[in-house]
Amino acid sequence: MKRLFTLIVAFALYTSLYGQNDTVYHLTYGGIQNDVCNQIKPTYDGGYIMIGTSNSFGCGNTDFYAVKIDSLGKHEWSRTYGGTENEEGFSVTPTFDHGYAFVGFTDSYGNGGYDVLLVKTDSMGNFQWQRTYGGSDWDFGYSVQQLSDSGFVICGQTYSFGAGNGDVYIIRTDKNGDTLWTRAIGGSGYDVGNAVCVEEDSLYAIAGNTTSFGLGDTNVCFILMNNKGSIKKDTTYGCTHTTIGNSISETMNHGYIIYGSSDSTNPGILNEMMIQIDSLGKVDTIPIYYSPETGIGKDAIQAPDGSYLTVGSNNSYGVGGYAMHVQHLAPAGWFMGGSDHGGTADQQGNSIAIGKNGNVVFAGASDSPGFTEGLYDIMAVRWKSDTIVEVYPISIKNFYDTCDCTLGIALQSTIHPEVKIFPNPVSSSSTILVQGDIGSYYFFNVFNSSGDCIIQGSPLQAANHGQSIGHFEKGNLAAGVYIYEVFNQGNIKVATGKLIVD
Repeated sequence: MKRLFTLIVAFALYTSLYGQNDTVYHLTYGGIQNDVCNQIKPTYDGGYIMIGTSNSFGCGNTDFYAVKIDSLGKHEWSRTYGGTENEEGFSVTPTFDHGYAFVGFTDSYGNGGYDVLLVKTDSMGNFQWQRTYGGSDWDFGYSVQQLSDSGFVICGQTYSFGAGNGDVYIIRTDKNGDTLWTRAIGGSGYDVGNAVCVEEDSLYAIAGNTTSFGLGDTNVCFILMNNKGSIKKDTTYGCTHTTIGNSISETMNHGYIIYGSSDSTNPGILNEMMIQIDSLGKVDTIPIYYSPETGIGKDAIQAPDGSYLTVGSNNSYGVGGYAMHVQHLAPAGWFMGGSDHGGTADQQGNSIAIGKNGNVVFAGASDSPGFTEGLYDIMAVRWKSDTIVEVYPISIKNFYDTCDCTLGIALQSTIHPEVKIFPNPVSSSSTILVQGDIGSYYFFNVFNSSGDCIIQGSPLQAANHGQSIGHFEKGNLAAGVYIYEVFNQGNIKVATGKLIVD
């Protein structure tokens, strides 16, 4: 059956580099359950392609969800890709044949619990081929770029290979998706590659996070690698607490900007942060944009005039929980203006694209009443220039999806998260990692052999890509077997297992 799209149109009066009395559009796409956009890119025809995850449509618990829109945001087509289990889509690159390549992960196909999944389609989203990459453990794909030989470079995270408990995972393929080489980079802790950008086809710049190296609890990792897989630079940026890098893009002077979050100037509260670095990885500036509550920076892009546009999620402003938070920054990184988008519940701001006509689109998700048909729906915000605006009252217009809703009509808010504990047995401390549901957060309890609860309601911190992380300290606990339980925010038990203390 066809599913209904909702287009919310907001009229704005503002002063910009391009004029006044322009129009801002809030567009939502999705079904009765969770639908999220993780990345948006401009397309050859002047429109946009979005990739994310859906459990409204498809044939499994979750599937890749691709939505193609024209330059005005009108829906053109939607497709899902995946098997009977879980797939999540994180990145897209338009290909030279005017098709698309999508990357994410799957546990329907491949060798291990999760594997990197690369899907190639034609210009209408029709499936052409797919490839999986990974070993016997968990492996994730988070970013993809096409290269001049029509092959691809993918970055993500591997637990199958490398030195520690999750390493940065780089995969180089030919035009058919067949592997040319792979690299696993990291130390004894948690290391992940969140984004890759390509400079002149010969240098890959990778941004991610590490707990293996650096000064604080978590640091941004930055890797420069040539097209043969040799590392040219490998460094970290951070301070005394947590610093997270979620995206990377090249600047006009052949440097890079990494966008993410840090609590180094506001301990315990993440604020949005941009790292400006030169072509060799040397830091120019690291501005942190203070807000009273949590700010999660997800993406940044340089505009044609040299200024920067950023997007993230922030619960300091707006009319509900987290709003999609947009900023306009000067070339030196200082704040020029901003706006917040969404309704009375939560929004995610995940990605930015500047189209051929100069229009800017910010994409993510919303679960606010009046914006969505179900739980989370994809939300895109579009206006006619690369300048920040203020949003005024809204009106609504409807579109129709082309995806069939193959799941039942009951709303499902969870997809049975999977849990990894490393190391287990525990000699001093361990990391608890939950690969969970869209928009959920988790707590864990620990019981001794007598059934006494010795840790209750300990929160896991949302990391990225649906992952949540916590730490278990042995302390003065006696050696033996313990039982852990993981609960979601609805106090529903979603996982249980054994924790062995040496």
